[in-house]
Amino acid sequence: MKSLIIANGSMDDYDFYESIINSYDCIICADGASNHAYNMNINPDIIIGDLDSISDKVKKYFIDKNIEFNKFPSKKDKTDTEICIDYAIDIGSKEIDFIGVLGSRMDHSLANINLLYSLLKKGIKSRIINENNEIYMTDNKIQITGKKGDIVSVIPIHSDALGVTLKGLEYPLEDYDLEFGISLGISNVLVDDKCEISIKSGCVLVIKARD
Repeated sequence: MKSLIIANGSMDDYDFYESIINSYDCIICADGASNHAYNMNINPDIIIGDLDSISDKVKKYFIDKNIEFNKFPSKKDKTDTEICIDYAIDIGSKEIDFIGVLGSRMDHSLANINLLYSLLKKGIKSRIINENNEIYMTDNKIQITGKKGDIVSVIPIHSDALGVTLKGLEYPLEDYDLEFGISLGISNVLVDDKCEISIKSGCVLVIKARD
């Protein structure tokens, strides 16, 4: 099962998001993200959270549509997005994509990016998508598809990434140790329609930029 979690972060180009919505088995809204869903004329399968950010008009609209609500207390140990992840896993999701998880609140943005790590450790494929980026995380091997000229950055997280090999990029690497905190992996370029990133030890963010 492939699920989409919509959070209440920045979403400026609704046409872009509407173009990808139909590829999911389950659409899960985190609280105020239901306002985004309403604006895109999308009916989520469930709305989860403390429901303090959803407008009264939108809440009534989805109640009338018989959309399921799962209300949690406002004081809790997990963000609404993380609670949505728990639900997605419980229903058997093997792939989880996120939209609306980046925005002006850097603490929320960083926390949401780090959620990719917890999913990686659970063996669940995940990525963050917005109008300008696709964000992945790997501690082993990943293939990124796109078009020639797309920008791909490989960024070590937590610690050094050892034995990094990059294929299909303008600046390849072979069994190279990427030091944490160094910008060597930024702004590489696809030379064809796909590339492959592999590492022997550590973990990296892989970001394909649209601009």
